[in-house]
Amino acid sequence: MILFVFSALLISSYDFNMSGTNVNVGSISEDICPDDSIPSDFQTDISVIKGKILPDEGFSGSMLALDGIKPEHAIEVTSTLKDHIDFRFLSAGEDFEIALDKEKNIVSGFSYMPDPVTTHKLTRNEDGYLEYELIELPTDIRYRHVSGKIVSTLNQALNDAGVTPSVAAVAYGILECIVNFRSDARKGDQFTVFLEERYFNDVKLKGGKVLLASYDGKKTGYKVAYAYRDAENNSAFNAHYSRKGEALIRAALRLPVDKVHVTSSYGQRIHPVTGKKTFHYGVDYRGAVGDPVYTVANGVVTDTGYDPVSGKKITVRHDDGTKTVYYHLSSILVKKGQKVTSRQQIAKIGRTGRVTGPHLHFGVVDHRGKWVNPMKRKMIATPKLQGERYARFLVQMEEVDNLIKEHINNEKMLARYTLIGLGGNELF
Repeated sequence: MILFVFSALLISSYDFNMSGTNVNVGSISEDICPDDSIPSDFQTDISVIKGKILPDEGFSGSMLALDGIKPEHAIEVTSTLKDHIDFRFLSAGEDFEIALDKEKNIVSGFSYMPDPVTTHKLTRNEDGYLEYELIELPTDIRYRHVSGKIVSTLNQALNDAGVTPSVAAVAYGILECIVNFRSDARKGDQFTVFLEERYFNDVKLKGGKVLLASYDGKKTGYKVAYAYRDAENNSAFNAHYSRKGEALIRAALRLPVDKVHVTSSYGQRIHPVTGKKTFHYGVDYRGAVGDPVYTVANGVVTDTGYDPVSGKKITVRHDDGTKTVYYHLSSILVKKGQKVTSRQQIAKIGRTGRVTGPHLHFGVVDHRGKWVNPMKRKMIATPKLQGERYARFLVQMEEVDNLIKEHINNEKMLARYTLIGLGGNELF
């Protein structure tokens, strides 16, 4: 069995973006004994402060909303976590706890619990550093085949079928790319979504993976898309494609990196170097020195250079008037005035300028000259899977089709024996 993860398509994601729901900070408790979720080997005189991830705040802003948390606490925690957690996946309302020493000067430990079975834990080790540990309880993988007819809207149909809002958004985003709902959708059209979901103690966890989404309409005919899983979990190619391997978003920006791991999102944050709360006008992608950096669309290089803050940098102006910037590079492979094409390598990731480690800072300026959130732009790695990736995709599609057949047969078998047990006629 293959596990599939949906990424790269930024039209939607499984909790890829911070929720817009208003969430209260919640109660703040200070206990003079260790909390159950804090390691037992902590010193006894500690304060445990509980909080929740706030909308559009991330770890830094959410921690600083709590009494007793200082900027240096937030910086140390986020700096340690960023190499282990992709910050795209943070969702408002998720729980975390901070353990401070008696004087509230030192972080003794930190626990982030995105769901009941996962804990990202930091513990102060003997050398004085925060050490990371991932704790995952065993879960059951189950599949669900959801199908129905369009009566009013697809969103309503998915809701009526019991698909959770976050997963429904993913399914809708996929189908929206292959069906024009405004002009082509008709009442009575049928849809199918095949899901992979996790259960703990027979309770379904939030989220899920859309392995297949299809639409069969009077005007549209049959349309289907499958999840593709690359060899690496954070591959920029992990997304949904048609059976021919065509990306669902054709007029999108290409991703500037091969591996997608966001260490700092767009918005307010505590700067890891200055320690001040500042606005981050871009997205930081984790990478190693020398990893390739690609331009996201056709354009012209308008600036290359260096400054003490941005380090080695490139600016590209695109055909629609948008500009993209690439900072902290180790080397620049293009010249000012040079024309570049989409997904052309223009540089290598570095750690130049004011940084704490190697990464790519990627920013977008719209045609009006305003910084915008890159994560809200439609971005993909490739318009079409080719070569080894397409060969792998063919195998994965067959596996999903077989899973669906097996799932449907099992449902029929269950219904058959249920009817027999109830004294009914055998219908299958």
